[in-house]
Formats: sequence, C-alpha cells, structure tokens
Amino acid sequence: MGVLKRKQENEAITFKLPAALKREIEALRTRSEDAGFDLGETITVAMWRLCKQIKAELEGAQRTGDRTTESLAGRVQ
Repeated sequence: MGVLKRKQENEAITFKLPAALKREIEALRTRSEDAGFDLGETITVAMWRLCKQIKAELEGAQRTGDRTTESLAGRVQ
C-alpha cells in the first residue's frame, strides 16, 4: 500500500445553519488555519461519519417501520 493519496474531486454545497453556528465555524476556520490545520478536511471526515450514521438509522427505521419515534437531529450530537 502506497503513501500517496489521490486528490479527491470537491464540490461546494449550501445549506442553512443557525447564525451562531456559522459564526463559530468561521472562527474555528480562522484559528485552525492560523495553527496550520485544515478545518475543511476535518469537517469532511465528520460529515462522512454522520452520513453513515444517518444511513444506518434510516435503514433500521425502514426495517422496523418506525419513522416517527425520534428525529435524527435529536439523536445525533
């Protein structure tokens, strides 16, 4: 297995966030860039984990037919 990684194609997405969360992300982006870190990559990794969790929960809900007992947003944190 090689050390080199292929550069992935990236696309921008747009979605609404609470204003306070947007400000927090912007502040973290500035701090992480100043410290030499890539916040975008960190958020990408977290989004992949979140997508996998949401997919598993949706598949579980479809198997049991239970789609209304608890919102995904309430369980993910």
